Amino acid sequence: MLKKTYEKVNELFEKANGYLPTRTLLDNKITTIQIRAMLEEGKIERVSHGHYWNLMSGRKKPENYKMLEACMTNPKAVICSLSACYYHGLLKDEPERLCIATARTDRGGMKLTFPVSRHYFSVQSFNEDVIEVETKYGNFKVYDVDRSVCDCIRLEKEIGHDTLELVLEGYAGYKKRKPEHLLDYADRMRFGKIAREYLESKNI
Repeated sequence: MLKKTYEKVNELFEKANGYLPTRTLLDNKITTIQIRAMLEEGKIERVSHGHYWNLMSGRKKPENYKMLEACMTNPKAVICSLSACYYHGLLKDEPERLCIATARTDRGGMKLTFPVSRHYFSVQSFNEDVIEVETKYGNFKVYDVDRSVCDCIRLEKEIGHDTLELVLEGYAGYKKRKPEHLLDYADRMRFGKIAREYLESKNI
């Protein structure tokens, strides 16, 4: 492949801060054969179906790259439970698996390069309490802190009691928490009694 082709591709990626969809490459006369060649040469990385990261510049991926890449794969997906709590600063350590929420009607595949824990919600609850985070690399969606803590309480058997305790301790020290909002959501999800017991145990 010609040197100027690599330079052109690198420039396209840098203008987009490191990520590009396949469509942008094709629209700029970069062929699928050339894309495949750059993948094999380690010049670019496929981060999801139809999206790539530039490896030629040596640029480090952004802090929340997993969240960004998950939402590139499925723009409707929302970062939830433990991963959302990590984003909001309630947990110091990033969860081993990225927690993603999708509607029950959304059965599209989400092939990513890192472990994912996918959770399905009713269409109504899925669309509630969503925050859209804008970054120079792209946007992603995450549930607000109160909803996220509540989901962790509901998923205690999956995440483990010790991890839930860390979430609640972080929430107890979170200045902008709105426990009444958490409990309203818990009541609608039909586990308000359990949520209240946990909050009372932490004097929240």
